[in-house]
Amino acid sequence: MKIALINPSVPGSLKKENLGLAYLAATLEADGHTTRIVDEIAGQEVDPALDEFKPDIVGLSFMTMYAPRAYQLADRIKKERGLTIVMGGAHPTALPEEAIEHADCVIRGEAEWAFPKLLDSGNVMGIIDPVIPDDLDAIPIPSRWQLDLDTYAAAGEEIAGFSYRTLGIITSRGCPFRCNFCINSEREAPLRFHTPERVVEELAYLSERHHIESVAFYDELMATDAKRFREICEAIIDNGLHHLKWECQMHAKTVRPDTLALMKRAGCIQVTIGFESGSQRVLDTINKSSTVELNMAAARMVHEAGLRTRGCFIIGTPGETREDVLLTERFIKDARIDFASIHYVTPMPGTALYEQVKDKVADAGISWDKFTCGNPDTVNCNEAMPAKEQIQLFERLAARAALRNYTLPEMAMRALRHPHHAVHVAKKLVSTLRA
Repeated sequence: MKIALINPSVPGSLKKENLGLAYLAATLEADGHTTRIVDEIAGQEVDPALDEFKPDIVGLSFMTMYAPRAYQLADRIKKERGLTIVMGGAHPTALPEEAIEHADCVIRGEAEWAFPKLLDSGNVMGIIDPVIPDDLDAIPIPSRWQLDLDTYAAAGEEIAGFSYRTLGIITSRGCPFRCNFCINSEREAPLRFHTPERVVEELAYLSERHHIESVAFYDELMATDAKRFREICEAIIDNGLHHLKWECQMHAKTVRPDTLALMKRAGCIQVTIGFESGSQRVLDTINKSSTVELNMAAARMVHEAGLRTRGCFIIGTPGETREDVLLTERFIKDARIDFASIHYVTPMPGTALYEQVKDKVADAGISWDKFTCGNPDTVNCNEAMPAKEQIQLFERLAARAALRNYTLPEMAMRALRHPHHAVHVAKKLVSTLRA
C-alpha cells in the first residue's frame, strides 16, 4: 500500500526534523509498503504532494500545539479524498477519544510494529494500544532520506549560544523519572536503548552525508545507563567523530567528574540539566527526584570539567510562591548557569499535572496551539499567587536570563536574523527590568 505521512506545521513550529515519522516510514518500507513524508515545517505543501503520490492511507503524527492544524488537515482530506486517516504522536496518545473524532484509527504510543500489522490485517479502525518495540536496534535506521535535512541542518541547533549546522539522533526511549509536568509521569513504556554501535553508525552517516558541525541528542535523558553512555563516548572518539560538537540532557544524579571528562574528549561542549527550581519545596511538589544541593553540585562539576551548563527552569507550578521564584533566580546566579531556559509551566495532555487540572483546561476552552511549553496565556495551574503576578515574575526572570545568556555580539547577530523577535524581546526587557 501507499502511505503518506504528514508532519503538520503552525506559526512558531520547532525547526527539528520529525524522526518519529522517519522511523515509521522505515518500518513500513521494510514491510513492503511505499511511503512518502510530507513535511509542512520544511515548506512542503500537502495537497500537491497527495495529488502526485496518490496514497491509499494518510497518517498524521503531532504534538499538542499542532493538533488544530492536524485536525483541519485530516477533516479536509477525509471529506475531499475519502482516504483512511490514521493518527499518532504525543497528543493523540494522550487524548485518543478526541483524536478519533477526526480519524479512522488512532495508534497510542510507539507505532513501528503496530502500523504494519494493522495494514496487514486490513482492519485499520479504532483506538489501538500497540505492543512497543523492546529491541530498538531491531527497528530499521530512520528513513532520513525522505526528510529535507538541509532545511533542518541550516536552521542551526543552538548549542552554548552559537548556531551550528546540526541534525539530530535518538539513542534511547523513555525515562526512569516521573516529573509531574512531563509525559513520562503517566507513561508506562520502559526505558530502552540503542547500542553504541548503532549510535555511531547513524552519527557517521550524518557526518559523511550531510556535513554537520554538531549533533543534537533528542533523548529525554542520555546518561541513565552509565556504562552504555561511556561506551558511546568512547566509540565516538575511536571512530574519529569527536570533531562533532554536541550537548545532551542529564539528570543531576548521573553527573560525575570522570564521565564529564570523557564527554568533553568526545566533543561535548554543553550539558543540559532540568534543575526546574531553586526551591526544595517546589522540587518535591513536581516529583523531581532531586535536591537543591544535588543540583548545585552537578552544576559545579560541569563547570569544573570545562563544559557549559544549560539549565532549564519552570515557573507557575502548583503552590509556588514569590519567594520560591526568587530562590530560583538566586540558584541561577549562584550556580553560574551559562544558558538559562525559562519556561512557564504548561499542563500538557498526557502528564500527571494535566490530570490534576484537566477540568480547568476544559473550562478555559483555550486552543491547543497555545500549548507551547512556555506560553503564560494558557491555564494557570497555581493558585498560590495571582496569575498576573506569576506572569510578571516569569517575564522578569526570562528577561534577566536573556541578558546572561548572550554576549552583545551574539545578541546583535540574533537580532539581525530575527528582527521582529528582537523587538519583542527588547520591549519585554525594558518593561521587566524597570519592575
